[in-house]
Order: sequence, then structure tokens, then C-alpha cells
Amino acid sequence: MAVPLKEKRITTLVLVVLVGILIGSFLNSVVSMLPGENVVKTFFTYSIPFGIGDFAENRPVLIDLDAIRFYLGFQIQFSLLSILGVFLSLYFFRWYK
Repeated sequence: MAVPLKEKRITTLVLVVLVGILIGSFLNSVVSMLPGENVVKTFFTYSIPFGIGDFAENRPVLIDLDAIRFYLGFQIQFSLLSILGVFLSLYFFRWYK
């Protein structure tokens, strides 16, 4: 029987989602190492980058406050397998007590 969400901690939920992202990323790298180039492999390993900064040319955003200067960059790459990993980990989280 599934445990209600009210009885679970939010930090555990965040940890489960992060583990799901890592599992999906691992699955993505395993599928991308398979030999050959076909539509199914391309479909599962195609990723959409999302973030702050220009990571194509390796240039994060420069924030210059005159006294303090720092670079800010953050990027997440979504793929079908990473989303599948998140849903898989959330499914198992449903049964966690």
C-alpha cells in the first residue's frame, strides 16, 4: 500500500528526484555507447540543454558589481531517459515509508 505524501519529508523527495536524474543520465550514457546510429538511439539520447550562460562556447555569465566580479553558470540537459529515471525513482518513492 502506498504511503501518503504528508508522512514523507520534502528533503527525501528532493534526494529521490536527484537520484532519478543520475539514473537517467547513466542510462543515457549507456544507450549512447551502443554501436550504430539509428532513429531509436537518437530518440532516446537527444537532449535539450537548459541553463544560464553560453555553454556552447564555454562562457558563463559575468556579473560585475565593481567591487565584486564573479561568473555564474548553470546547465541541465533533459533527455527522455533522464525524465524516465525521475519517474521511475518517484514511483519507487511512492512505496517508501
